[in-house]
Parts: sequence; C-alpha cells; structure tokens
Amino acid sequence: MTTPTRSEATPSQYEAMIRQYIAAVFNGHDLDGLDQYWVPDLVSHWMGQETLRGLPAWREGMVGFFAAFPDAAYTLDDLFVAGDRAVWRGVWRATQRGTWAGIAASGHAVTWSVIIIARFAGGKLAEDWVEYDRLGLFRQLGAIPISR
Repeated sequence: MTTPTRSEATPSQYEAMIRQYIAAVFNGHDLDGLDQYWVPDLVSHWMGQETLRGLPAWREGMVGFFAAFPDAAYTLDDLFVAGDRAVWRGVWRATQRGTWAGIAASGHAVTWSVIIIARFAGGKLAEDWVEYDRLGLFRQLGAIPISR
C-alpha cells in the first residue's frame, strides 16, 4: 500500500489541512505561510463582491480584513470533504476598528455566519466560493438601518 502524495490527498488529510488553515490563518492571523495552503494562482470568489486572483491579492484582502477587525476569531461549526471539494460553515466574531468594505470604523462587536466551498488541486486549496450573511453584518455595523 502506498502513501498518498500531496497531489492525491485523502479526505482526512484535506480535513486536517483545513482545520490547521483555520487555526493559523483565520484565528492566528498568520499570513506568512499561505503558500502551504493555497496554490499560487488561486481564485477566491467573495460573495459577488469581488474575485481575488493569485496569492498576493488574497493576502492583501485578508490584511485589510484583519486591519478592520483585529480581534477577528472564527468558530468552525461543520466541515465536509468529498473528493476534491470541501465545504465548511462557521461564525466570525469581531469588533470593527477600521474601515472595511467602505464602512467606517464603527466600534461595533459583530457576529456573522460564513459558508465556504473550496476546490483542491495539487493537495492545496485552488479555488473557493465564500458566502456570508452580508445583510446581517452590514446591519450590525450600522451601514444598513434596521426597520422596526
């Protein structure tokens, strides 16, 4: 029996990688080792807002996110891996301390859900689709009034 190569990772290896990725990048805010998780020419679709192409663009997007939400922490609720795809669902909790998505720093503590669908290639993340509760987040930030 042969051990799978990086390009032939098993679902359990992908699951372990995603858990490590969430701990290091999402919760540790460590953007220095992104190349161990992502292919260089990645494509990341951020809920129709924008599509980031390449590791430098993705890194820059996250630098801006962490600057606006310096205490951001992600809780993983579900993770499923099948073949070359993974889906995970979780919740971000953070306080907005800087401008983000055109919204000035509000100082508001916010919580929003996120679902990510990812595709692997060569044993790493190659593409993802990020869907989050944008309406709920923008309301909590004060960018959209809550009608009563």
